[in-house]
Amino acid sequence: MARKNALIPWCFPDLMQLNHPVTPFCVILYKIMKIIHSLILTALMVEGNLIAENWSAFRGSDGTAVSHETHLPVDWGKDDHVVWKVNLPGKGTSSPIIHQGRVFVTTQVDDKDLHVMAFGLKSGELIWNQKVGSDRLPTHELHNMSTPTPITDGHHVWAFFGTGDLVCLTFEEGSEVWRRNLRKEYANYNTNHGMGNSPLMYDGKLYVACMHQGPSYLIAMDATSGKTLWKKDRNLSAREEGNDSYSTPVRVNVAGDVQIVLSGAEHLNAYNPDTGEEIWSIGGLEVPHPYGRTISGPTAGEGKIVTVASGFRNQGYVIGVTPVAEGKAPKFTQDWTQRRYAPDCATPLIYKGKVYTIRDDGMASCLDLESGESHWQERLFVENVKVSPVAADGHVYFTTGRANTKVVKASAEFEVVAENRLDDETLASPAISEGNIVIRTFEHLYCIR
Repeated sequence: MARKNALIPWCFPDLMQLNHPVTPFCVILYKIMKIIHSLILTALMVEGNLIAENWSAFRGSDGTAVSHETHLPVDWGKDDHVVWKVNLPGKGTSSPIIHQGRVFVTTQVDDKDLHVMAFGLKSGELIWNQKVGSDRLPTHELHNMSTPTPITDGHHVWAFFGTGDLVCLTFEEGSEVWRRNLRKEYANYNTNHGMGNSPLMYDGKLYVACMHQGPSYLIAMDATSGKTLWKKDRNLSAREEGNDSYSTPVRVNVAGDVQIVLSGAEHLNAYNPDTGEEIWSIGGLEVPHPYGRTISGPTAGEGKIVTVASGFRNQGYVIGVTPVAEGKAPKFTQDWTQRRYAPDCATPLIYKGKVYTIRDDGMASCLDLESGESHWQERLFVENVKVSPVAADGHVYFTTGRANTKVVKASAEFEVVAENRLDDETLASPAISEGNIVIRTFEHLYCIR
C-alpha cells in the first residue's frame, strides 16, 4: 500500500492524508485531468480577454501595424494606466518591438555609442544592454543613428543603424553572433537626412534596403550567418533627393506566394524573396517639388498595397494597388490616386476595408480601400505628427511628436474615443503585445496596461 501511495503527495496530497487506496493509474489520470483543466482555463482566458501576439518588427510582426488583440487600453495619462516607465540612456527614435515578454529598443549614448537594450514587458526591468558600435554620421536634427527599428524571431535580435552597422545578437543574453557594415562594404551614404530603413525578415532571410543619392540596393542575407544571398540594384530614374528613401520593405501574400515590396526613388517594386528578381513595378511617382524623397513606407493588407509619393508640403499623393502574381503583368498602373490626403512621414494604415493616413500638420483621413474615395478628413492635432498610426480592436491610435494619442473609432463615421497625453518627444510608433501598449519617446519607455 505504501508503494502505491508513493507517487501521491506531489500531485494529490489530500488523498495521501486520508490513506486513500489510489492506484498509480488514478494518479496519472488525475494529472491528465489537471492538464486538460489548465488548457481549458487558458483557452477561456484567451477567448474572453485577448489573443496574445508578438510585435516583432517595425509596425508589427507582419508589417501591417494591426494587432488582433482585444480589450486594450484606450484611456491613459502620465499617472494613469502607465504601469511602468523607464529612462533610456542617450536618445533614439527607433520603434520598440515586443516578443515573448521582452521589449527591445536601440539607442545612441553620448551621441556616438550604439546600444541594443532588452527589458521585461511585465515590469520594465532591464534584462541586458549591449553596446554594438560607436560612430556618427550627419543626420537631420530630429534623429540619429538609432532610427531603424530592430527585429527578432525569439532566437536572435537583428539591429541596423544609420552608420551601416548591422548586428545579430542572441535573444537571451544579447551576445554578438555576427556583424557587417553595409556602408563600408558597398558605398558611403549620400542622403540629406541620414539612413532610417528598418530590416525585414522572412523565411530565414533578412532584407535591408539602402536608397540614397548613391549606389542603391535591396539586399537579402541569411539571417543566421549574415551571408549575402542576393543583392538587387535600385538605381532608378529619380531626381536628386527623390532618390532618398527611408521606407521599410514589406512582405505581401499574392495568390499563395510571397513578394517583397519596396517603395522609393519614385517607384514601387515587388521582388521574388528567394532570387531578388523583379516581379512587377510601378514607376513615374514623381512629385511637383525638388524634395521628392519617400519617408513613409508601403503597407499591405486585404488584397491591396497602399503607398505614398512624398507628401512634403502636402504636394504628394497616395496610391492604391492590387498586386499581381509573378509572370502575369510585369508592369501595370495603380487602382486609384488621392492627391489631397497624402502624409509625408507617417505610413498609411489598412484596416477593416479602409485606409487611414495622417499628415505632419495633424490632418487625419479615412479613405475607402477599394475606391480611394474619402470617408472623412479631420484635424486631430495642432502638434506636428510624424508617427505612423496603429490599429487594434476596432480602434486606430494616432500619436503626435509629443507622444499624445487620440484613439479614433475605425469607421466611415468620424468619432474620437479618447484623448491621451504623455507630452514627451517621440518619432516612434507604438507596439502592442499581451494587452500592453508600449510607447517609446526619445529618452523613455512607457508601458500602458
